[in-house]
Amino acid sequence: MICTLFSDAASPRDDETCTSGTIKFDMHVHSHYSSDAATDVRTIARGWTKYGILPLVCDHNTIRGAEKVYACIRETSPDVPAILAEEIMTTEGEIIGLFLNEEIPAFLSAHETLDRIEEQGALSIVPHPFCTFRPSAIITKTLYEVIDRIDIVEGYNARTLSQEENRRGRDFARAHGKPLSVGSDAHTPFELCRNYLEMDPFDDPAGLLRTIREGKVTFQSVNASEHAVHILTRIIRIAKAGGLLQGA
Repeated sequence: MICTLFSDAASPRDDETCTSGTIKFDMHVHSHYSSDAATDVRTIARGWTKYGILPLVCDHNTIRGAEKVYACIRETSPDVPAILAEEIMTTEGEIIGLFLNEEIPAFLSAHETLDRIEEQGALSIVPHPFCTFRPSAIITKTLYEVIDRIDIVEGYNARTLSQEENRRGRDFARAHGKPLSVGSDAHTPFELCRNYLEMDPFDDPAGLLRTIREGKVTFQSVNASEHAVHILTRIIRIAKAGGLLQGA
């Protein structure tokens, strides 16, 4: 189980201590299997082995990154469950599926995407709701239409430039009785291991839903001097598309 392994992991920072028996979970991470990300899978896996931070790897429209990262993690921590996830582009914006068994194709409707997630016994997260900077954010009208089918709402996304938009997401989740997730949305190595939810351990979707509401938030948003990360991801996407940077 995750909890037995976590006690052997190092603390993320020298001035932080971990509550005994808890885990730290960054619920939004990208590997180089995303078209706009550049982080190697072993770099992500080291967040677990070095700092005890478990990543939810949800690459754009693929579970390959999650498969590779958890294969690395399980080399030294074989009891950690492999949590396969994907940030799926629907015709109305992005939805994350986690605890997936197989990849879900992009550009289905939001309702059909949620059908596919539910058929796998998996969970759904709405990432960066109300984010006006990203055209990939779910359409607000659609969010209201599907919220009864959504399991978790991302209330803390480090790449959402407006903290008012993060707050709006949290207020929306609470109004609809949905638990909140915390995510770095890391696309580059230096964004890792800064944002997570400290929570009781879990091994399956039901266990996650039982423990997530009591989690303790550690959150550092991208500050004004770091807004260039969005420009960097655009450069990475262009470089990969042009064959100038090795992709997945």
